[in-house]
Amino acid sequence: MKNILLYGYGKMGSSIARGWKLKDLNFNFFIIEKVLSLRKIAFKEGFKAFESIEQLKQSKNFDTFDIIFLAVKPQQMKDTLKNISKFNIRKSVFISIAAGLSFSWFRSRIAEDIKIVRAMPNLPASVGFGVTGFCKSNNLSEEEDKEVLALLSAFSKTIYLNNESMIDDVTAISGSGPGYIFYLVEVLSQIGIENGLPIKDAKIMAKETLIGSARLIEKSNIDPKTLKEDVISPGGTTEAGLQVLESKVNGLYPLFRSTINNAVKRAKKLNSDG
Repeated sequence: MKNILLYGYGKMGSSIARGWKLKDLNFNFFIIEKVLSLRKIAFKEGFKAFESIEQLKQSKNFDTFDIIFLAVKPQQMKDTLKNISKFNIRKSVFISIAAGLSFSWFRSRIAEDIKIVRAMPNLPASVGFGVTGFCKSNNLSEEEDKEVLALLSAFSKTIYLNNESMIDDVTAISGSGPGYIFYLVEVLSQIGIENGLPIKDAKIMAKETLIGSARLIEKSNIDPKTLKEDVISPGGTTEAGLQVLESKVNGLYPLFRSTINNAVKRAKKLNSDG
């Protein structure tokens, strides 16, 4: 049975691990998490969790992992790699979900022939509705490809990217996207409150409108543009609202374009800062 190391049990790391648990995958999982409260959660959820590499090495009689899944922030990656280097990592496959850090970034710090996968999941993975875009170096074996796909697809839908340059766009759109959506719900509910709706009612309306609309897209399999047109009545309220949102000057499209471009810019900066 293959040994998998998950380094980091924060919001994304724990979401990923829970997906693995639900699928009952045929791997041995080990977790490194220095924060005691998070480590306790990992224990409670059935994982072997350790505070440090040293503690893990003392507990187990092997010195390598088949796959090392890096679920830490880009700013923490240098220190993480220093710790992991205490294991024999020459034959390990690395999976990184750190925004911005490129294949070349890892090659310059581990080895030129590193087997590396860059993946960008998103927070809905925690409830089994995530999506993950991923790309990989070309030196993984067929078996390793299958193992990586099994790990990623356990907690999300997967989209393979044949060009690493696309990963920053995926990061900005689907990786960061839930934050934009949550903010949209926050804004809708706040405006409702400002216009006189009770706080509880405004929040329910905003949330359920988003959930219902998302479910309609999923269940109907109809293009969102067509669904949007189905809501519009000539001279009606939706048409009036969309006149603002569809403005080419200051509507939703130019606003989101700036949002995405700024997030992509940040992803590229994280790589250069490293």
